[in-house]
Amino acid sequence: MQNPYAVQIAEQVEDRSVTGGAFRLLLGQFVESIKGCLRKEADNAIEILAPTLASRNLSRASMVSVICGSMVDSGCDPSVVAQPMAIGLAKALKTALPIAQKLEAKLRPKLIALDDPDKDPQRIASAIHQLSVRMPEAAAGFKALDRFFIPAISVYSKDIAGREVALPKIWDNASLIEPWHSGVHRLMKVLSVLEKEPLVMIDVAHRKGFVGHFGGVVTNSQMLILLMDTFAHQDVFYKPLVSHDLVQCAKGEGPCKVEDSVNGAWNVYSYQALSSIEKLPDPKDLKANKFWIWNEKTPADVPVVDGHRIILIGPPSFPRNWKFTRDFKHLKAGIVVDSDLSKSELKIWIDKIIARNASLKSATAESL
Repeated sequence: MQNPYAVQIAEQVEDRSVTGGAFRLLLGQFVESIKGCLRKEADNAIEILAPTLASRNLSRASMVSVICGSMVDSGCDPSVVAQPMAIGLAKALKTALPIAQKLEAKLRPKLIALDDPDKDPQRIASAIHQLSVRMPEAAAGFKALDRFFIPAISVYSKDIAGREVALPKIWDNASLIEPWHSGVHRLMKVLSVLEKEPLVMIDVAHRKGFVGHFGGVVTNSQMLILLMDTFAHQDVFYKPLVSHDLVQCAKGEGPCKVEDSVNGAWNVYSYQALSSIEKLPDPKDLKANKFWIWNEKTPADVPVVDGHRIILIGPPSFPRNWKFTRDFKHLKAGIVVDSDLSKSELKIWIDKIIARNASLKSATAESL
């Protein structure tokens, strides 16, 4: 049996004779009706609601998106709403764009001149408020984005295929609005997360490593936790480099605790750090930090050789400890080892890296 309130929402989302107050009351009645319902009933209801996210009535579509996001959080299928959510987001972004363009043209030069990042959020909020008075339609787009982004993060954290649908629909306008809307910034982080990304990790000094792939990793800090866990498990008699609970947190398979902290086991380098004699820089040479893979950056920043992100590890320069918490609760992350590198395979990869570095040096010398 179809949920009668879901049916009414779908019928009334674009009906101008239905007041905003009446529509909000209907949404409340729907929420009450699904409390304690069976999963099958909830799945049926979200299928009815999903098309409304692409409605021409942006305000009502964004209100329904909040409900759909909560249903996805509770276990409903995110793929049902992924495509209409992308259409609704695209409409909200297009509507909000004029305010972002004004901010870029008028406020950006002032922020650069003032050079006080701590006060930037206040100045941005004040400027958006002032522009909203003069640009009510664009302001409605910003308000819709305020509602859309949290459920969108829930949906696209769970649905990888949905990200591939959403990204091309919203990328251009979202990139322009991202500096001015923190929610859009967070959404773009989710949509930009790499999946099934090829990886090579090499312990240069001990001449061992693996080829694999990773996905769902937001920051290099998270990547390093997963690498320390994965690499340790490659040894038969391994010694844990990071706690089980912290690994579960990083994978999105367990809760994160306030006290969770990481002790860095290595210096982590991009492939450019490897010398022509197959060695990494002396760990005491802090000038080599230009080759470090920094915690706060993303795996997309890690340079590629032959289609693989290359991560080289060596002894740490100094003890490093930092707190970690997962960015997105529903985003699953992990590293899969496809194969350990044999001595000959490792030599092939090291030769590729040295050849790439030589090519880069030659290109740099020619440009001087």
